[in-house]
Amino acid sequence: MEEKVIFLSPSTQEFNVGYGDFGTEEYRMNRIADIVEQLLKSQGYTVYRNDPNEKLSAAVRKSNEIGPDIHVALHSNASGQGYNAQGPEIFANRPNTPGDRLANAIYDEIMEIYPDSSKGRGVLYTSSLYEIIRTNAPAVLLEVAFHDNPEDAQWIMDNEQQIAQAVVNGINNYFNSIANS
Repeated sequence: MEEKVIFLSPSTQEFNVGYGDFGTEEYRMNRIADIVEQLLKSQGYTVYRNDPNEKLSAAVRKSNEIGPDIHVALHSNASGQGYNAQGPEIFANRPNTPGDRLANAIYDEIMEIYPDSSKGRGVLYTSSLYEIIRTNAPAVLLEVAFHDNPEDAQWIMDNEQQIAQAVVNGINNYFNSIANS
């Protein structure tokens, strides 16, 4: 396999606190990113990460300077609507692009482990999320699930390893699909 370079960008939202013992979005997504990074490196990928102490613009600038093959942002969602919103969703820039293919590959793997497939929110397209539209590499922003929903928050806490493995599986599936096309 030709060396692939991945930029991981876990949330830097240190004041976005989840339900119960979830902690902050920054803390929890960095825990998952730690596992993703280890798994990817063990498979021969080169992995770079954002600095959680810097602004989002610094992460995008760093990613663009490195020029990775893909850019993967890891987040947990908040609805502000009480406990009604649930499920994973992932953002890409637009349909029929490498970012869209990456988003679908990761989303499919996340939905394999998420407990209720009817709650999945799908691949969504954005022209406003800074990290998606300003990053040169194919970029996705995964919202693993809702940290302000008790069931989702508990699922994330109980399944960090499985979530990380699903992200890695999706990345592998993406690169395999490119190699086979």
